[in-house]
Amino acid sequence: MLSRTFASLLEKFTIFAQNLHLSAMDINNMLMLNVGYAKHDADWNFKDINSPFTRIYYVTEGGASVIIGGEYRKLVKGRMYIIPAFTEHTDICDGKFCHYYVHIYEDVAHGQDITSNYEFPFEIDGTPADESLFINLCEHNKSMALKCVDPKIYDNKHSLIECVRLNRERPLFDRLESMGIIYQLIGRFVRVARPKFQPTDIRIDRAIKEMSSNLSDLSSIEDMAKDACMSRDHFIRLFKQEVGCTPAQFIIGKKMMKARLMLASESISAKEIAYSLGYDDMSYFIRLFKKHVGMTPQQYRNSFNSSNRV
Repeated sequence: MLSRTFASLLEKFTIFAQNLHLSAMDINNMLMLNVGYAKHDADWNFKDINSPFTRIYYVTEGGASVIIGGEYRKLVKGRMYIIPAFTEHTDICDGKFCHYYVHIYEDVAHGQDITSNYEFPFEIDGTPADESLFINLCEHNKSMALKCVDPKIYDNKHSLIECVRLNRERPLFDRLESMGIIYQLIGRFVRVARPKFQPTDIRIDRAIKEMSSNLSDLSSIEDMAKDACMSRDHFIRLFKQEVGCTPAQFIIGKKMMKARLMLASESISAKEIAYSLGYDDMSYFIRLFKKHVGMTPQQYRNSFNSSNRV
């Protein structure tokens, strides 16, 4: 028989998933990479961090700053912060700074991802309950604290691949207990987040869900339009009006995001990644990736090797 606590937690998961239009498989795609409590004294200074995972912080003492998009953002005691995956930022600290941290990776094999579909507030008020969640999470996962806090050491291809592999191999009960806490922490941000795409037309909303969850075997634009009972031109016009880009641009953007995640955290070749995303022409995939990311897939993958970072 389920305990009342577990039954209550399961109910929260169900509501959380329904509100985000996620399936059980989507939720199972999320992995915790690292969690711990860090104490700094003017030694939390790291430039141009751009990771394929999301960070959440809870500050307990002192303060620091991060630069995102050229803007300085302060981190202060009693507040909680989120930095989504692939958000380039710089850490600055000239004094005491103590905080809990957790790194969250969303597996790209199947389903929609939460962190790229929402515009999150950078900070929210922390509560004693939030701090208790972090304490519990750290206590339950002592072996997952960072051995070195320098992103040049832990935020590289080999470390990520190993970390993802170890987390996938953890016992299911172990993952569930930890992820139950993480869903509550993310839920605090989702409560005040804004969806990046809020189509008012149910047909476009349905098309977005299909595009986001089935990138490797998508229907053609013509078939999507037919399923929506629209002409191809009308479907494209309405999609652009609702989303701000054409269906083709939306699909390519999603595929390039997943390609970046896979290049950073999977050991398979770039050719296999291209094929898994529906690209049979490797030259075309390379050109497309370089156009969107500014470097070739191999150059991007090499950028996550610690030996190539300064």
